[in-house]
Amino acid sequence: MRAIVASLFAFVLNDAVAANTAQPYVPASDNAILEHLPSTSDPRVRGFDALRKQVEANPGDIKLAVALARGYLDYGRDTGDARYLGRAQAVIAPWAARHPASDDALLVTATILQSRHQFVESRRILQAVLQHDDGNAQAWLTLASVTLVQGDMDEAHRDCAHLLGSVDGLITAGCIGSWSAVNGHAQSALQVVETLLRQEPNEPPALQSWAHGLMADAAKTLGQAARADAEFRQALHFAPGDNFLLADYADFLLDHGRAREALELTRAYEQSDTSFLRKALAEAALRLPAASADVQQMAARFHDLEQRGDSRLYGREEARFALELQHDPERALRLAKNNWTIQRAPEDIRIYLQAALAAGKPEAAQVVLDFLRQTQFEDPIVRALAAQAAARIAATAKPVAGVSR
Repeated sequence: MRAIVASLFAFVLNDAVAANTAQPYVPASDNAILEHLPSTSDPRVRGFDALRKQVEANPGDIKLAVALARGYLDYGRDTGDARYLGRAQAVIAPWAARHPASDDALLVTATILQSRHQFVESRRILQAVLQHDDGNAQAWLTLASVTLVQGDMDEAHRDCAHLLGSVDGLITAGCIGSWSAVNGHAQSALQVVETLLRQEPNEPPALQSWAHGLMADAAKTLGQAARADAEFRQALHFAPGDNFLLADYADFLLDHGRAREALELTRAYEQSDTSFLRKALAEAALRLPAASADVQQMAARFHDLEQRGDSRLYGREEARFALELQHDPERALRLAKNNWTIQRAPEDIRIYLQAALAAGKPEAAQVVLDFLRQTQFEDPIVRALAAQAAARIAATAKPVAGVSR
C-alpha cells in the first residue's frame, strides 16, 4: 500500500550509522564495483551541490538547511539511494538539537525517524509539535502516516480528520482514503480520490502520481486488475522511477503472472534494494540463469544491512526473500513476526500469513487474523490466505473422534 502524501521520504537507509564493529570490506578484485554514484546529469544532484554551498555560506539560515535536508530525503525516496537519509540527518541535526528547536527542524527529524521505522520516536516528536501548534497540517499528515503503518486505525482516522478544511481537498481525501482502503471501504476511497482528481486536473505531478498510486492500490484490493494496472501506469507517468511505485507495480505484475514485465520494469533500478529484490523474484519466476547470482547478491545486501544495524528497515522484504527465494519458511516466519512488532501494513499481513502457512504453523498468525477482523481489509489474496490459516487452526483444534481428553 502506498504511503499517504506526508510520507514523502520513507524507505531509504541511513548510511551514517554503520556499525563500528563491522569488519572492513576488501573487494575480491580491482574490477569490483563498490558503489554506483548518482549521475551529475540529474538536475537534482547538481542542485544539491549548489544548495549545500549556500548552506555552508549561511550557517545561520535554517530555511536553507531545511530545504537541503528535505531535498536529500525526497531524492532518497524517489531513487531508493541508501545514502541520502544520513545526509539529511547530518544537515538537520544541529538545528533539531537546539532549545527550543523550530517546528521545521522537528518535522524533518520526525520524517527521518519514520524512514528508519522508529515510529514511536517519530510519533513522540510529532505530538510535541502539535501540542503547541494544533493547526500544523504537515505534522498531522505525517502522524497519520505513522499511525496507519503501525496499525493504529482509530488514531489514524482522527489524525486525518484534523486536515478537513485546512489543506488541499485531494490531500485530505487521500489521507482518509488511505485509511479507508485498509478498513473495508476501498471502493469509497477509489471513487472519492478519482472525483477530486478530476476536479483538480492541474495538481502538481507528485500529487497526481500519489493519487493514481492510491487508486491503483484500492483497485487491486477490490480485485479490479485492469483498473489497477492502468492506475499504476498513470502514476509512473507522473513519477517515473519512483521507488515505491516500482516495487508496488512489480508486485502486482508478479501476482498476475507477468514476471517478464516486472523484470523489465525493475532492471534499470538495481541500486534500490526493493527493486533489486523484485528483479530477482522475476528472474526466479522465469527460471533465468541470472537468478542464482542475483539471489546471492540479495543475500549479501541483507547481510550488509544487518551489519549496519539497518535490517529492521527491510524486515518485510527479507522475510519474503527467505520464503520465496531461499525457501526457508521457518526463518521467514521469524522475520515476519519481528517485522509485525514494527509495522502492520497490508504487505506485512500477507507475508506473515504466507510464512506461517508455509512453515506449517498457522496458529502463529493468530495475531494477524485478529487484526484482520478489526480492519475488514478486502484484498482477495490476503483474505484467501487468512481463510486458509483459520481453517487449519480450526482443524487442529477439533478433538479426534473416539479419543477422550
